[in-house]
Amino acid sequence: MYLRILLASLTILLLTGPVFAKGLPITPGKWEMTTTIEMSLLPQPQTKTYTECIEETEMNPEDFNMDEDSPCDITEVEFDGNSAKWSISCPNPMGAMEGEWEITSNGDSIVGGGSMSAEIAGQKMEMEMQWEGTRVGDCT
Repeated sequence: MYLRILLASLTILLLTGPVFAKGLPITPGKWEMTTTIEMSLLPQPQTKTYTECIEETEMNPEDFNMDEDSPCDITEVEFDGNSAKWSISCPNPMGAMEGEWEITSNGDSIVGGGSMSAEIAGQKMEMEMQWEGTRVGDCT
């Protein structure tokens, strides 16, 4: 159950996360996003493709909050040209998850990825995620 909540939360973060841009341009519109997750607890990589309407022209990773009761801490945000990197720490009663993420935006396309790790109930969990997104048109 916890793993499903974790994956759903990370997917939400990463589907909204790649559209941020404190200085990184993102063109509003309809976007197709593809994420690939590899986890030590999953037998094979999981790839999902989503389409969503993005209305923001920029977002800041420091504003992300996946869970109001246990917010993640976004730190060490660095912008360099059309790229950004940041660290994330998500506390929970079973053990904190920590990771590093990065993204590059070209306005109508984005690529990025990151990793998270945690020790939950004595079991170490590692996760790698890669994503890419392309603006495919206007929102309808």
